[in-house]
Amino acid sequence: MSENLEEVIKKNKIVVRDLMKVYKRGMKEVIALRGLDFEVAPGEFLSIVGPSGSGKSTLLKLLGALDKPTAGSILYDGHSVTLLNDRRAMLYRRQKVGFVWQTGNLVPGLTALKNVMLPMRLAGAPKGPSAQRAKLLLEAVGLEKRMKHKPHQLSGGENQRVAICVALANKPELLLADEVTGELDTETAKMVMDTLKTMNREFQTTIVNVTHSPRVAAYADRVLRIRDGLIEGQKHTLFGDISEVDAKGRLVIPETVRRLAGIGKRVVLKITGEGLLITPLEMEESNHQEQQSSAEIA
Repeated sequence: MSENLEEVIKKNKIVVRDLMKVYKRGMKEVIALRGLDFEVAPGEFLSIVGPSGSGKSTLLKLLGALDKPTAGSILYDGHSVTLLNDRRAMLYRRQKVGFVWQTGNLVPGLTALKNVMLPMRLAGAPKGPSAQRAKLLLEAVGLEKRMKHKPHQLSGGENQRVAICVALANKPELLLADEVTGELDTETAKMVMDTLKTMNREFQTTIVNVTHSPRVAAYADRVLRIRDGLIEGQKHTLFGDISEVDAKGRLVIPETVRRLAGIGKRVVLKITGEGLLITPLEMEESNHQEQQSSAEIA
């Protein structure tokens, strides 16, 4: 049955279809993304977890229009992000998207308050309302007593919380977070992720967070696993780990399951009373040979 894309777009803030990204390294080509399909609902907190080199950061750059895909599409509120020219991409980032990076995005010579005010002032907002919103955001993350401190006077966790406020300064609908706890200890990482969760709940900001840490990913409403540029599966609230079937009917079987089941390049599919049975081709061939031998003996 073909997908009703219009219905999918109506229900979701972001719709990604057949997204591919290929980088050229001299004479070689490196495939970072291999045709991703997924959606993000309005106000959802989504984590994408995977090992280093799995394509997480590449995906985040494409969602934020910082790079263009080799093929495929990203639809934001039904409008194509992938077809934006440079000027429209800049406006999309300024008006719709906030970014939080692993090392933060703070200006060293400015206080926490002025760092949060900066993106609002650059967008043309008056000084008074900018200061008022900056104070509101910093108070929301527990930094009301640290507003006049500069980045070098703040801890790593405090700097990341200020960076979150900077990202939310212009009231973006979408927040993109890239390994924001990568350089933090466990306790500080928890504080930062609690902050993201609070901001998601209080401001209804849609968040896409990429991380290599399952513990950090678990703060989200939904967790997608990515490996070698493909969505491998997700965490389900009732059934635990499940696999994703994309819009084209492709199923990615997780590596650990393939190894335990002895699945190689080919499998046999059988519809049973309990659902779909996936069996390694080699096992089916072996069973067939055994049945033939038994029939000959009989």
